[in-house]
Amino acid sequence: MKPAPSYLTRNRHGTFYFRMVIPAPLRPLVNGKREVRRSLKTDSERLALKRARQHAVRFESVFDRVLAVTARNDEELSVSDLEFLELLELQTSGGYGRPPESKAEPEPTLTDAELEERLRQYSIAELLTGRGDRPIPADSDPLAQRLLALSRSYQPTELRQVLPRLRDELVKASLAPAGALSAAEPAPAAKPSYDPEMADWTLYQVWQHQLARDKADPTSRGGQAKHGGTLAERERRARAMTVLAQHKPVCQMTKNDWQAAYDAARVMKAGAKASIDPPTPLDEFLTDDPDQMVGHERVGSLIGSMRQIQEHARFLDLTTIRPDDLLVKPVQKRETPRTRTGEKAFTMEEVEAIFSGYIYQGVLPANRTKAYPFWFWLPLVAYFTGARTNEIAQLDTSDIREVEGIPCFDFCPDDPKAFEAKRVKTEEARQVPIHPRLIELGFLDYVEDQRADRQKKLFGDGLAYLPPREEDLDHNKEGWAKSASKFFNETPKGYLVEIGVHEAYDGKSLYSFRHTLETNLRDARREGKNAPQVVIDAITGHAPEAQVNGGVDKTIANAIAGRAAQDMGGRHYDRGATVQHKLSALLMLPMPEAVRGLTSYRVDFVDRFGDIVAKSIKSHRRRRPREV
Repeated sequence: MKPAPSYLTRNRHGTFYFRMVIPAPLRPLVNGKREVRRSLKTDSERLALKRARQHAVRFESVFDRVLAVTARNDEELSVSDLEFLELLELQTSGGYGRPPESKAEPEPTLTDAELEERLRQYSIAELLTGRGDRPIPADSDPLAQRLLALSRSYQPTELRQVLPRLRDELVKASLAPAGALSAAEPAPAAKPSYDPEMADWTLYQVWQHQLARDKADPTSRGGQAKHGGTLAERERRARAMTVLAQHKPVCQMTKNDWQAAYDAARVMKAGAKASIDPPTPLDEFLTDDPDQMVGHERVGSLIGSMRQIQEHARFLDLTTIRPDDLLVKPVQKRETPRTRTGEKAFTMEEVEAIFSGYIYQGVLPANRTKAYPFWFWLPLVAYFTGARTNEIAQLDTSDIREVEGIPCFDFCPDDPKAFEAKRVKTEEARQVPIHPRLIELGFLDYVEDQRADRQKKLFGDGLAYLPPREEDLDHNKEGWAKSASKFFNETPKGYLVEIGVHEAYDGKSLYSFRHTLETNLRDARREGKNAPQVVIDAITGHAPEAQVNGGVDKTIANAIAGRAAQDMGGRHYDRGATVQHKLSALLMLPMPEAVRGLTSYRVDFVDRFGDIVAKSIKSHRRRRPREV
């Protein structure tokens, strides 16, 4: 949506009014008044904009005329000068919201087309004469007519920027030698001089050329160092933008084609497949249903990539149209069914499938040449702690310690300025007991092995820290979780995808273990077990519900959520859940049969994968050492 003009304002009653600042030199002539206000007497933005434009043209015309009179500093003013001064006083008189009484016939209401035409003529006259209300000299009239014709494809708001460039092109064309393009028949844009071999290139081929050029640059790692997102993600965007451009060769794309592609990007269908061969039709790629549209973040990323590819196409002389020549509106935040429901909990059948996959038992995958400890431990730790993916992935070996005699995970943040700083969403540290089943599987032995190898990170083997995208940020919210999420969640080769638990846009991911723990403990409470919400929140690190729902009546909120009423004294004097309380709650979690059947980390993972694990760890530590 275009932003409203500065002279259009809405009052607290919802009615629009017009306001324009009076130029400082003219204020003494109107008793020091600083601005003019007029009620537009409507709550319709379309009608208000039409009326406000008429006010703007009238007041700017009066201000320009009176400024010209005052600038001459004549001792005696002519009759016409006095008429202009009286006109200024008349136009600016009257109270707020009430135009001055006048017996003159009101100006007829202009249609949008008439108003736009008047604005074009005014802008051209201002360019050629210095004032929009001055008549254009006869010798400049042909130039004015050509400018008017060429400006038809631009919006009135673009004229101030575009008209000087069009005028310069016309003047250059008129000075061209004989035999060149006649100035009487100017081309709207210069023909690009591209390599004939690129004549059939679509946006996908332009992206491939950009990628190959980046890979050949020794300062750019992997061909993606200058661009956000993974290679697979950017390849998907390249396919999507090719479909949005209807698979047209870039050299044949007009300004309207580029504009249509950007507009279509805003209404893409979530989950639609973009194919180059066979080409996906555009109508299968778009939707009119807001609930089915791609989220605003993905649309914004795609539009950003399109702008980069368009600039690269200009570099190749495949087009002369700049992204700034187009009207690319900002993408507003969207609420879709997926964004409203967010991540979903796993069912127990899905939990059994996760712990029965190739990581834990069965035939080893033929498409995997590496294996890392985080494959085995992250799902187990997530199931028994409900911690966020990044909180688990960023754990240091020093974050495993005893509290009140119980081995615990210490989820704590680092100083934001620290190197590869750990981050906790609520910025509050919490200690979560290590479930006895993890200890039985050899978790504490694994911790000691990492410490013996002087490793700083507990699950650092196979993971890499994602640095901030902006230089002024101290951290990236994905941090250590990006690599882990890619292995587990990314289609089509992610672990959860391969075992049939997750597919695109279904709300399931490694993060779903967090909701699974919450669901399981709430179910235990409904069955009469002692699992208070305050203990669940202490385990997961959720903000207390009194803070989250501060504006909601607690009796109503508790009834809706199925919680017992909170004790007011407990809210103020309770010290919170102890480690023993948390451990008691964790012991209420249902034990999946697949987890019950595991022997140990060494037997079920290290021995099964053989030398692959040791070689993978050695290779990773050589490339990314993280020693204490």
